[in-house]
Amino acid sequence: MPLRPHKQGLTDARRPHRIVRLGLVVLALTVLVGLPAYLSSHAGFFAKYPGLSAQYEPWAKSTHLEAGCSGCHVPPRIAAQASYRVRMVGEFYMSLLSRSKAPAVFDTPTNEACLECHSDLRSVSPAGDLQIPHRAHVSVLKMQCVECHDFLVHELSPAGTHTPPMVGCLTCHDGDRAKDACTACHTAKAAPATHASADWLIVHGGHADDPECVTCHQWKADWCVDCHAERPTSHGSDWRATHGERVKEHRGCEACHAGDFCVRCHGEVPSLNLNPALKIVQ
Repeated sequence: MPLRPHKQGLTDARRPHRIVRLGLVVLALTVLVGLPAYLSSHAGFFAKYPGLSAQYEPWAKSTHLEAGCSGCHVPPRIAAQASYRVRMVGEFYMSLLSRSKAPAVFDTPTNEACLECHSDLRSVSPAGDLQIPHRAHVSVLKMQCVECHDFLVHELSPAGTHTPPMVGCLTCHDGDRAKDACTACHTAKAAPATHASADWLIVHGGHADDPECVTCHQWKADWCVDCHAERPTSHGSDWRATHGERVKEHRGCEACHAGDFCVRCHGEVPSLNLNPALKIVQ
């Protein structure tokens, strides 16, 4: 039954008020929820926290600049992303009171998040100088991307880059758990012919100034120390009694010992088999 004229008039009179109230509700939600959600979804929101500014600056200069925080640190599922957005609204209002404590909203990136963009699982590095069988590591060995990719976004490596350092590779590629031959990974590097000589471990010190050494060995600052920090196998319990005979064969004392080391016992630097060209360690 149609409304009576006076009721119809009342309904028409109330309609503008309802529209106004609805508009006010929408405006309030936009200001109180939508705007905080928008502002807190940008990485710049976290740069204002003293505890996160150091991580923000490297990210701002990295190749992941276009990837938002939630793209990597939140699982790429609707429920997880929605939960993150809701929580960040609360974090926005908390930040108005204090920014001394950074929001604990970021988990370690998972393969699921990485594969949203890096779905190709390439097998060779962009420059073509490394064989990197990502599929074997991720799909077969079930490794997490972050196990290898240190210094990827939020900090620089000791070399000042976002490239994973080789020392990380050697965690597994130690010759036992995984192969450690240079050619197993490097497409343009192989041990020089000099390294195949039987006395290379003895004579290699004479090549220390060769600029080519760093092309392979400069993957860590103190790579010589790996060997030279260890006591040579020849220096057994009877070394003090037998070292004189060994020096007749090859004198390399000065490669490790300071110039006055021999003097402590001999009273002078022994001339036996002394090679003046051999640099004495100072």
